Amino acid sequence: MNISKTNSDSLNGVITVEVTPDDYRSQVDELLENYRKQAKIPGFRTGKVPMALIRKQYQKSVLVDELNKMLGSKIDTYIRDEKLRLLGQPIPCVDNASEGDWDKPDVFTFRYDVGYSPAVDIKFGWFTKFVHHKVKIDDTMIDKQVRDLRRRFGKMSEPETSGAEDMLVGTFVELDEQGEILAGGVMHETTVSIDDVDQKTTAKMLVGLKKDDSVDVDPRNISKDTEDLGRMLGLEADAAGSFKSNARFTVKEIRHIDGAELGSEFYDKVFGEGKITDEQGMRLRVREDLSGMFDRDADTVFRRKFVSEVIDKLNPPLPEEFLKRWIQVANEKPISKEEVDQEFSEYAKGIKWQVIQNHIIDEHKLEVKREEIESEAGEMMKAQYAQYGIPLEAEQMAPMVANMMTQDKEVRRIAESLYERKAIDKLRELAKIKEKEIDYDAFMKVVKAL
Repeated sequence: MNISKTNSDSLNGVITVEVTPDDYRSQVDELLENYRKQAKIPGFRTGKVPMALIRKQYQKSVLVDELNKMLGSKIDTYIRDEKLRLLGQPIPCVDNASEGDWDKPDVFTFRYDVGYSPAVDIKFGWFTKFVHHKVKIDDTMIDKQVRDLRRRFGKMSEPETSGAEDMLVGTFVELDEQGEILAGGVMHETTVSIDDVDQKTTAKMLVGLKKDDSVDVDPRNISKDTEDLGRMLGLEADAAGSFKSNARFTVKEIRHIDGAELGSEFYDKVFGEGKITDEQGMRLRVREDLSGMFDRDADTVFRRKFVSEVIDKLNPPLPEEFLKRWIQVANEKPISKEEVDQEFSEYAKGIKWQVIQNHIIDEHKLEVKREEIESEAGEMMKAQYAQYGIPLEAEQMAPMVANMMTQDKEVRRIAESLYERKAIDKLRELAKIKEKEIDYDAFMKVVKAL
């Protein structure tokens, strides 16, 4: 068997495989002999069927199967030995894919298109700067957090009439242009916190309501954004984005919470016994907690934005036509060329990031060790249980981590995540990053722009 390659350009090539009878004859003959021993054909005793008849009936299918297995194995070995950095997998050439006669097998020639991973030069330029936004913690945010904590540990009551700081449980029903209930329209029960409604006119309309009262409003004036509107009305993102109707809100319940009084009992419940002794200490602790939370969020947002900007700035070239063909061939479900063309730009971003990431990993010899995977698995489990308020002790976690480490798919997923994190951290060392403090509203605009 002879395997060679020719390059069309720096991103595209063709692997040619020439297979001679010496490469496949003995395996095919052995398989046909096994068929002959087991074949049951009328007029012949088992094991006594003439080989000529066996060849006529089975040789082509046996040969196809055997060559497919042989080609897959040999091409994989060739790619490893030649250290070829490919994107996707080799696929048969559209034109002149193979030569040979399956009915009279002799020499076969197979040709496969391949796409090469591009070379990457990690240089951002003197004037290229990346911005890491951090949220400024001000007194307004601290006041709101203290108020929320007091309400969380406060006492609930059900007043007859709604006030500016109350919550309303009720149902939204979509209206038509004449202000009548729209048949088949949106109907959804939800909870509205009046003090979270920024539109002052609408907020006033919700004050002074009693159980079973109704008020017609524009739900968009109550929600924070499209995502919030979707949750409030029970709509998917696309439907929420196109929702323009007014709705009738009918009150089912009114809930009022009297915030807990500031003092040692409250401080001990919220922060732990004896850790906070006065209001000033509480506000300092709330500032620290908010800073820690938003610093983590800001770092997550920066990583996503940083990756996107790195892809745009380095923009490694891709063998696009090859990749489009490969997507069609490799996809489990049939996908049209038009569908591939439509979605390719997003797919290409992922490929470009993988190319950049692999370059960083190789150039800087980044490694992920088993202990790191185990540690990351433990942290993931602790975080998962913490969502439900369940602490996870080391002795409980150890067997769970050990079990996860036997699951190849999970181990691979965690390892890939750690490699990506290390690649991003290395890129951060190579780039110029400027920290910029912004308020919460500005930070949310950055988040929504991603």
